[in-house]
Amino acid sequence: MQRPTAVTVFGILNVVFGVFALFGVFGTMAMLAMTDDTKNPVIKIMHENPAYATWTKCTIPIGLFSFVFLLVTGIGLLSLREWARKLSIWYGIYAILLDIAVAIANFLFVFPPLFAKVSGPNGSSDPAAMGGAIGAAIGGIMGGVFGLIYPVVLIVFMLRKQIVAAFRPPGQPPAFP
Repeated sequence: MQRPTAVTVFGILNVVFGVFALFGVFGTMAMLAMTDDTKNPVIKIMHENPAYATWTKCTIPIGLFSFVFLLVTGIGLLSLREWARKLSIWYGIYAILLDIAVAIANFLFVFPPLFAKVSGPNGSSDPAAMGGAIGAAIGGIMGGVFGLIYPVVLIVFMLRKQIVAAFRPPGQPPAFP
């Protein structure tokens, strides 16, 4: 059986997203190295909130794990390895759970202090700062929503009968999933 185009696409996407995960690790490390005097309110919050700083530090090994996982599964999918298809399903589940954890961390550690920073002591706030805080919150929420798309689509495609069949040697009875 010829390799389905979807397998090639997901193999390449896994490798590309794995590289993005590695860039995310480097970005996180750079963010942790920034000093308190930055104008970025999220960096200031991280320096003031030990729980958020700890969460951010924990995302470094998580990102490295994602990089390796996606790289290995991407190469495995391109080589039509059954284990890569199964690991891709597990990656999808992992990515959904991680996206939920990131959303919870944002609601616990980032959004409350971010809105507290832009609110004045008497409840008044600078409209520009409030607009920036609202934009950051909407961006975080939308990023989380869009972050769910790839793992869900990956799981759906890796469970399709045509994809499952492509990973079976010729003559072997089809198994699902």
